[in-house]
Amino acid sequence: MPNLVKDNDGQMVLTPQSVKEIVGGGLYPNRTLCVSLSEKLKTHAYGDVPKKLIEERRPNESEAIKSYREKIYVPITKRTMSKVISSLEKIRRSQDWNIQYDAKAKQSKIADGETLQDYCESKYPHFTSITNWAFSVLMRSYLLDANGIVAIVPEKMQVKPEEYVRPIALFFNSDQIVDYVEGEYAVLRSHDTSTYYTENGQKRNDNGAIYYVITPTQCCRYEQRSAAKEDVIENGIYQHNIGILPAFKCGGLYHSRVNNETIYESRISGMIPSLDEAAREYSDLQAEILQHIHSEKYMFANSTCPVCNGTGNESFKTGEKDEHGNDIYETKVCHHCHGRGSVTNVSPYGEYIINASKFGENAIPTPPIGYVNKSTDIAKFEDEHVRQHIYDALAAINMEFLAETPIAQSGTAKAYDKDELNNFVNAIAEDIVRILDNVYFFVNEYRYKIIVPNNDARKALLPKINVPTKYDILNTSTLMAELKAARDAQVNPMILRELEIDYAKKQFNTDPEVARMVEITFDLDPLFGMSDDAKMTMRQNDGITESDYIISCNIVAFVRRAMRDNAKFAELDYGKQCAILKTYADEVKKANEPKESPMFKGMFSGSQSGSGSQSQSASESTANESSESGEE
Repeated sequence: MPNLVKDNDGQMVLTPQSVKEIVGGGLYPNRTLCVSLSEKLKTHAYGDVPKKLIEERRPNESEAIKSYREKIYVPITKRTMSKVISSLEKIRRSQDWNIQYDAKAKQSKIADGETLQDYCESKYPHFTSITNWAFSVLMRSYLLDANGIVAIVPEKMQVKPEEYVRPIALFFNSDQIVDYVEGEYAVLRSHDTSTYYTENGQKRNDNGAIYYVITPTQCCRYEQRSAAKEDVIENGIYQHNIGILPAFKCGGLYHSRVNNETIYESRISGMIPSLDEAAREYSDLQAEILQHIHSEKYMFANSTCPVCNGTGNESFKTGEKDEHGNDIYETKVCHHCHGRGSVTNVSPYGEYIINASKFGENAIPTPPIGYVNKSTDIAKFEDEHVRQHIYDALAAINMEFLAETPIAQSGTAKAYDKDELNNFVNAIAEDIVRILDNVYFFVNEYRYKIIVPNNDARKALLPKINVPTKYDILNTSTLMAELKAARDAQVNPMILRELEIDYAKKQFNTDPEVARMVEITFDLDPLFGMSDDAKMTMRQNDGITESDYIISCNIVAFVRRAMRDNAKFAELDYGKQCAILKTYADEVKKANEPKESPMFKGMFSGSQSGSGSQSQSASESTANESSESGEE
């Protein structure tokens, strides 16, 4: 434990001497465990050669073969990890992802353009907004290293009195934690480096370490100034006086409690066993492909090398003599036949040379050149195994839909898996929101603790971040498969409608207006999900009104017309939208009414209105007909 002192408020303070002790000794007791947990995932995420995995599988392999395996290794599991992380980054695209500020909580003492919302949502250094940082840096880092630390530090240690401090959130991996005591202090090594001179004072070195030393009251920056790592000097200090350590672990799944500290493992750690197997077997697959797929030719040699006389070697004088005065010879591979013993021309690809038969031996086949027959079954078997391991890795986190192989499951199983997927994604979303809540809190404290001294008033400035429940994770092919299965099963139209809307939003995520129009179309169709034959039957049996039938048959055209006629049609309430479509239906009804035949035009011109006039004309017509009949 380093030498610590307390200030007047009882807060721990790290002195320069205690910092040197920490930097020189590397006092963090759980460093080895935390680093090992993160490296298991980073091997696959970064595409590193899994040396340990390969050596464990083949411990007796020669160094030459191990070296060759490393040279030709391709990170087959890197793409899988990238797919998972990219899919989870879509959480921010969820319909109900929202960061809401209270407009009434604005403080008059805070200058225009310097509010928390201004800074965090449009002026955040390097990323524009904290949300952008969270889903471009935090998401990936947190998934790969659950024991990593997020620290909020000032962008510049020296801040003028008239300036607002610009705090930023930095992620430190487990291997960057020099020492950490939860709630008391953190000593973290930055990825940035400093410049210092070596002992002779001549050669510059750009690999000097930079450390952040953070306590509940201070944030200090130390830089290495010589080759001795403990030789550090303070290069900036900011007195934030928050009273709470602005550095914390990201967290994840509980792993263990060690040295009075909780150790976490990533929420995607369930993928590790299958990814390890995929990496091991893929290395084996590469070897099998080289041995069983590539063509190898054999040929019968018919001409002995005249230089080595078929031995494949030749001797050279070294220029030295032995103790008896004889010349010393050195044996080397024949330069003429390259050790084959024959001078037959060969291709640049692999082949086997077989000496021609002598008298009494089996005759040379015709032709004397051929290819070695090989079985490809093992390579196919290994390939299937690798794909299965990758599928199993994705299944461990309920993301099988990202696999290249089709999902051979029933509709019921898929529905259950989708439920489990939502639970898994929701847990990650809760972690991200929890971390962001802390980041916003400390940014708020850094910027406004002095300007807004009242804790409640300052707390009111913080936004409310909603944990989303509707996720846009599934790809379009999976949604289409679900939609097709639902149609074939003739599920309830309301369920089908929701599936259709999900698919539209996914398919047109870059054009929300189109997705919104599709959703409105589904909402306003009174006979959604019914076939044309079913609509016709219900209309003939008076099961539906003529207006509903017309609207359903022309729903797309009506909605397009309504949105063209009224730019705010989508914002109207449901009743007004229906009323507009009904007027369109009335127009169609009127246009389809039977027209008066031209041959009868003017026949009933005396009839002005009402059925009485029509009856009178009809009676007069009948009387005339009777009179004419009597005269005849």
